[in-house]
Amino acid sequence: MLKAITIKDDEKFLRQVSSIVDFNDKELHQNLQDIREYCTFNSGLYAMACIQLGIPKRIVYIKSTKPNDTTANAESDQILMINPEIISKKGRTEFWEACVSGLENFGLVERPYEIVVKYQNENGDYQIEKFEGFSSTVISHELDHLDGIFHMDRAKKLLQMPATERVEFRKSHPYKVISKDCEFSYSPIDEKIL
Repeated sequence: MLKAITIKDDEKFLRQVSSIVDFNDKELHQNLQDIREYCTFNSGLYAMACIQLGIPKRIVYIKSTKPNDTTANAESDQILMINPEIISKKGRTEFWEACVSGLENFGLVERPYEIVVKYQNENGDYQIEKFEGFSSTVISHELDHLDGIFHMDRAKKLLQMPATERVEFRKSHPYKVISKDCEFSYSPIDEKIL
């Protein structure tokens, strides 16, 4: 099984823009199997972008979009997105985000409350789906990875905190909805990242 790579040794690699998936790619089936297997057998994460496994392709696997539940393994709750793009966003939320590739960097990040994502499933069929609340946060975080962006880049506040302490910290600093319908854009500093 593949191992997640981190900014400690592979930041330059993780900062690259992932390639659009070609459905004729002979390695695609194995890539999908690798990310599904990694997410299934590793607790402590909500989702994963393929680049975090050393595969710089526009593939994201969503394991769970429920706050405080990173152990979910119900196949029906999981989403595999290929070539995803956000086509609309609105509202504003805050959440203390972490990342397996970002090590102990723990940041307070604003994300849209609602996003509409266009993506392909593993058969290549296009899907357009709306996500709200915490689902929007998780998916926005992962789609950033496809463009080489980390939660630390967008964080309003950044702490160094081991995973063992984050659960307790989030109890007193939970996911917060600021607005469900305001216009959303990242700050001008964040837009320069892109």
